[in-house]
Amino acid sequence: MKIAITGGAGFIGSHLAQAYLDAGHDVFVIDTLVNGSRQAVDPRARFYEMDVRDGKLQILFQKERPDVVSHHVAQREYVLPGERALTDADVHVRGLLNVLDSCVSALVGKFIFASGGNSLYGRVNPEQLPVTEEMLLSPRCPSDISKVAGEWYVRYYARQYGLTYTILRYADVYGEPRGEPTQYQHLLSYFVHMLSQGQRPIIRGAAKEVRDHIFIDDVVRANLSVLEHGQGQTLHISSGQGYSLEQFYRAAACLLQSEIEPVYISGALAEISSIVLDNTFACRVLGWRPEVDFAEGVRLAVERLCGRHFKNLHHDPAPRTIPAYPPETVPTLITTMSRQEVSW
Repeated sequence: MKIAITGGAGFIGSHLAQAYLDAGHDVFVIDTLVNGSRQAVDPRARFYEMDVRDGKLQILFQKERPDVVSHHVAQREYVLPGERALTDADVHVRGLLNVLDSCVSALVGKFIFASGGNSLYGRVNPEQLPVTEEMLLSPRCPSDISKVAGEWYVRYYARQYGLTYTILRYADVYGEPRGEPTQYQHLLSYFVHMLSQGQRPIIRGAAKEVRDHIFIDDVVRANLSVLEHGQGQTLHISSGQGYSLEQFYRAAACLLQSEIEPVYISGALAEISSIVLDNTFACRVLGWRPEVDFAEGVRLAVERLCGRHFKNLHHDPAPRTIPAYPPETVPTLITTMSRQEVSW
């Protein structure tokens, strides 16, 4: 199978390229390298440095004729607030439309769209957790708004042109390899970098926020399954549990044998909104389920960042529950995370 990965030099995209190649597929990567790294691209994959908004993309697709296009482009340019919405829409909407048009003209068999997850649902009541894919969407920032718009454009192209698709809504993905600190996407990577430098990390945001986190290897396995399953469906790729940033920090500090305390900064107007994504539907449709638990995931992530082996954590921290939310259904923890724009 020939697979094109847009944004394939980013964190998730580069891992997918390697996994597809290992599975025997023919892979080519498209990336501007604005947020990604050329070194992250597997040398077995053909690489095209190209913007998804470029009109030459259709010519490239006509030449390569991919069977599957995996769209993992995300915007992470730091611009003025007034410019952010325009920049996000230009990449996430105009760029996506160019990719979709190119897919139709090249008769692509399947389109995989990497959407948002944790941040698409806005403020959620604890009784509603874990949220399913049917939950009302309430995006609050430009990148999330453009992601939701992107989902609807994908569905439109499916109805109008018969394009087969699967939409994946990711939880916060962690497990990055060592790289430039400015390129890190999950705050666990930032914690490890700061602790390794003997510096105090800063944890910003609401003090009791819960988020779903999933290890990169589980994301890769889900994407491998999507090549054959999930047609015309929207799926949560998540752990189904909410772990706190505090617990990520404590686990990393334990592995690194550091007693450095973080600096907590929480604004007076910080809004607490917990989120856990129900992955039951994805598990059933894909024949997949997350296999890497919190303790193993943190250990593997720290090993990849530090380049050395660590002993397992003594235990997998038991999640604390949100008041009025049944602990036996989905365990959750206090999180203090300030959302950052990421590129996949």
